[in-house]
Amino acid sequence: MATTTIEGLSKAQVKKFREQLLAKAEEIRGGMRTGETLNNERTADPDDLAVQSHEEWIFLNRNSIDTMLLREIQESLLRIDAGSYGLCLECEEPISQKRLTAIPWARHCVACQEELAAQEEENRLAERRR
Repeated sequence: MATTTIEGLSKAQVKKFREQLLAKAEEIRGGMRTGETLNNERTADPDDLAVQSHEEWIFLNRNSIDTMLLREIQESLLRIDAGSYGLCLECEEPISQKRLTAIPWARHCVACQEELAAQEEENRLAERRR
């Protein structure tokens, strides 16, 4: 039986999570478009400019989301190397294997993630009231 390298996770499990994280990062990088791609697709037709602007807006938002996810994946890989992967960054308790299987880049346990999401929503509502 494999020895535990990180609290609650065997070497084989950690290796599997590392492979999943690397595969997801590669998938994201492969799907990202560059600004050069957008410039090559410029249209001379003024009627198409609104559509093209909207597509560029979608592209920029998607790339922003993908970039944030790549950072989370990179942070997870660093936590694997440091031996702290699978521990909640908030309460330092182990993140369930079920959650890690679904979201290998998870930084928080379910309870802390729910609390953080509730706080963010509360802050958003307070900001709207201003």
